[in-house]
Amino acid sequence: MALQRQFNFFDKVELKDPEDPSKSPEVFKSIESNVATSGRGHMVVADRSGLVHIIDKALQVESFLAYDSGRVTHMKQLRQRNILVTVGEEENAVQVIKFWDLDKPDRNKPGPTLERSIRVTQQGNAFPVSALAVLENLSQVAVGLANGTVVLIYGDLMRERTTAQKVVHQNDEPITGLGFKEQQKGALLYIATTAKVLLYNTSTKHTQTLDDQGGGLGCAVMNESTQELAIARDEAIFFYGPDGRGPAYGLDGAKTFITFYKSYLVLVSPPNIPLTATRTFGIQSASVSANDTTRLTIVDTANKFTAYQATFPQGIRSVICEWGSIYIVENGGKVYRLDEMDTSVKLDILFKKNMYLLAINLAHNQKYDNASISDIIKKYGDHLYNKGDYDGAMGQYVRTIGRLEPSYVIRKFLDAQRIYNLTSYLQELHSSGLANADHTTLLLNCYTKLKDVKRLDEFIKTDSDLTFDLETAIQVCRQAGYYEHAVYLAEKFEEHDLYLTVQIDDVKQYDRALAYMRRLGPIEADKNLQKYGKVLLTHLPEQTTQLLVDLCSGSLARAGSSSPTPGTASPVPTHTAGNHHAGFSMLPFAMGGAAGTASPPVSSSASPNLGHQATFSPKLHGGVHRDGSKYAPPSPRTFMSLFVDLPAYLITFLEKVSANRWPVAASTNQSTMGANLKTPAPNTHLNKPGSIGSSKKTVVGNDATDKGSISGASRFGLSNEQDMEERKAIWNTLLELYLADPPMASSSGKGQTMHVAELNRKSRDRIIKKEKCMKLLNDTEIPYDTNHALVLCHMAGFDEGIVFLYERMKMYTDILRLWIGRDDTAKVMECLRKYGPQEPSLYPLTLSYFSSSPSRLTSATPDLLKVLDHIDQQDLLPPLQVVQALSQTSVATIGMIKNYIGHRIEAERKERLEDQKQIQSYRQESEKKRREIDDLKTSARIFQVTKCSACGGSLDLPSVHFLCRHSYHQRCLSDSADRECPKCMVEQRTVADIRRMQEANAEKHDLFISELEDADDGFEVVAKYFGNNTMAFAKLIDGST
Repeated sequence: MALQRQFNFFDKVELKDPEDPSKSPEVFKSIESNVATSGRGHMVVADRSGLVHIIDKALQVESFLAYDSGRVTHMKQLRQRNILVTVGEEENAVQVIKFWDLDKPDRNKPGPTLERSIRVTQQGNAFPVSALAVLENLSQVAVGLANGTVVLIYGDLMRERTTAQKVVHQNDEPITGLGFKEQQKGALLYIATTAKVLLYNTSTKHTQTLDDQGGGLGCAVMNESTQELAIARDEAIFFYGPDGRGPAYGLDGAKTFITFYKSYLVLVSPPNIPLTATRTFGIQSASVSANDTTRLTIVDTANKFTAYQATFPQGIRSVICEWGSIYIVENGGKVYRLDEMDTSVKLDILFKKNMYLLAINLAHNQKYDNASISDIIKKYGDHLYNKGDYDGAMGQYVRTIGRLEPSYVIRKFLDAQRIYNLTSYLQELHSSGLANADHTTLLLNCYTKLKDVKRLDEFIKTDSDLTFDLETAIQVCRQAGYYEHAVYLAEKFEEHDLYLTVQIDDVKQYDRALAYMRRLGPIEADKNLQKYGKVLLTHLPEQTTQLLVDLCSGSLARAGSSSPTPGTASPVPTHTAGNHHAGFSMLPFAMGGAAGTASPPVSSSASPNLGHQATFSPKLHGGVHRDGSKYAPPSPRTFMSLFVDLPAYLITFLEKVSANRWPVAASTNQSTMGANLKTPAPNTHLNKPGSIGSSKKTVVGNDATDKGSISGASRFGLSNEQDMEERKAIWNTLLELYLADPPMASSSGKGQTMHVAELNRKSRDRIIKKEKCMKLLNDTEIPYDTNHALVLCHMAGFDEGIVFLYERMKMYTDILRLWIGRDDTAKVMECLRKYGPQEPSLYPLTLSYFSSSPSRLTSATPDLLKVLDHIDQQDLLPPLQVVQALSQTSVATIGMIKNYIGHRIEAERKERLEDQKQIQSYRQESEKKRREIDDLKTSARIFQVTKCSACGGSLDLPSVHFLCRHSYHQRCLSDSADRECPKCMVEQRTVADIRRMQEANAEKHDLFISELEDADDGFEVVAKYFGNNTMAFAKLIDGST
């Protein structure tokens, strides 16, 4: 490969002496360098007298004698350690390798410490060393001799006392270059001679020939970064690896020296040497003298161009690379420094010459970030675009995807003539996953403009990774009238909502949408039924109601795995010429509409049968349930609003859900569940006298209901409270629906007969619903909301239900008021007989009702007298309250209650006399007790008892007498009875305990209020507590005085 491109990417600066800036550095004038090396922040130069000079960046020199009696022929500065390896001649031309530790000064003489010295073993005459190679770990050193021999020295060269040497190659061609390539096991040794290039494996001891042509002395060097051997010949530069000769770069002309600087190859060659001129080992052609003008060339091998070229009239003595620059030492002592330009400057030069590909490669080699490289590629694309190479420009713009704003490229190619290139760019944008909804829309529109239906099919059909915006693609297909495509995409990529939207809103295929929902499983079905349930109920009420029943009953099957997987075979429709939809052959449906129609019409006849398409098994995006038969069903209340105009289907829905979710509770009321309504047995519960006490039975029934609720809740993973709330909501709604009176349908034009039949049917339905309502209210397992049910019954005027609910809530007064409002005397009397004993307040209300008007009083006089007799016999009301109840109006007369008043006055007079007698006896007894207490306090008591009250024997001394007139032998008394009479002790202690209890209860107001509320006669409780508190108060007064 010829290097035809040439640039000037280095700046040439002449160095001056630090002491005298007008002169060249004195150090290079005074040293006639024979060999040079560099590394680790310094240059190392050796002369013919055996001296080694170490030069730092400030051009300060430190010299030491390396060989006493000979010259230094080769040097190598290690990179990893500050070790300098030198090869020089000792006495008798013996070649000696020395290892110098530059970090450790010698204590005895100037210079570094000599760590090791090794003599190169040669057989016969001694030949000079022509090449040197050293491994960085100092385990092997290879020495090439002028007689074609290569000696390998191996071992730990810095530590072991003895080292091994062996000849690994021997031939007649002089050795011109050596180089090591490190491997995990051993190392490979490149050997360059004047005639061949060889590779020796130090592990296997195997030598192979890489090339039958060699190189001259100084023209073979190792590239440390790529571990390749570079050989410069007159016609080209060749690179060698373990597999043989690699790339070559054509560069005509003789070369005297090569070395590497970074990724650059530096060549030194004298000009004007004929190609036919022969070169001898180590000696230039006779036509080239030391003072001839020398040319230096720097080649960028990575990018294959000449980075710098210059001539040096005085010839080049040394080329040294250190401190980030290249130093050129001329034979006359002048020193030049070549500084590489910044990459930005190099790029500017390339941009001016429109060499963008080279600039891109250069940026890659310099480790530029992707954003900077994309900017260069953008410039290259702009350059091609301005030249009219739109295909090439688009190729570059595609490389900037992800870095360059897509709108920049899109605006350039919006012209109709360049829409093909725009389509390619948008496709790549989608393949990279960086397209947005606008890009998808634009791409689909491009397909439409180009009529490239085949590529549109590929875009939709083969994109399994979904690199485009799915929702936008479906929307564009819908707008173009390609509903089948939209359905295909939505089903394939499991966009359930979009699938249903197209099927319901566009295609109007409600049955398929409903079947799709059923396949989705409960979670997706719940979400989509809330959204589309109203529309589906309008068109398919029975099927939709059944799906809702299955969903809310917990019996809806989950998304099945038996459906064909995406990609199953589907029929490929045939296409006729001229049909612009024919390109959609890859999609599993045929396109309808005539040729040239932009938006094909959708009809039930023209649309293909989606049931014969390739079906995709819809999957849920929600959580995965391990149990395929059970799930937490949604609340039926969520879907009640969907049945606004369909109350009959709502009744069916709620009845079936209740029967399925709570079968235990529904079994007792099975005749009222289901779609077929049956006439129940007559209800006689309201006529049973004992039904007043049904509240206790209701409690028992609720307990049973709770057990059923717990069972249902545990089946579906719901809490008992949630399950109970669901049941209440369902049954309250059912009650409302049963009591609702549907509007009468118009019968105009149908005849009077049909109108009567319609009335009869509605009447029968109303009776059946009210009977079901009563069964609903009577079922003790139904935890409905009683207050809500009562309001509904009132709104519907359902008296039987109102009475039942009032009775259940023990609101007997409201029952009586209901019948009073209905002016039903018989019901009033029945209510009074039934609830009067439990609710005495009913009697004044009844009396007020009887006396509310003259006509009612006339017709109800016998009932009024019966009520008064009952009140008198049972003593239910005081006479004053009876008189007040009857005197609210001027209808009733005193004569009607004369007998009742007389009986009550006589009974109260007798009771008063009895109370007076009892009071008199209590006073006499109290007076007697007071006198006795006074006698005990003021008079002495004489004991004349002769018998012991305990044993009955004659009383003798010692004896004990008590004021209660009981006497005892002292021996008959226990130790604890020395202060109390055994016979009176129990009675006295009982009285004392009662007194203490009364005193303690005097402060317990809650107990007093509780007894007052539970007592039939509250005045009696107040009198009792008044007496007890008076005794306690008297005690406190006595104690205070």
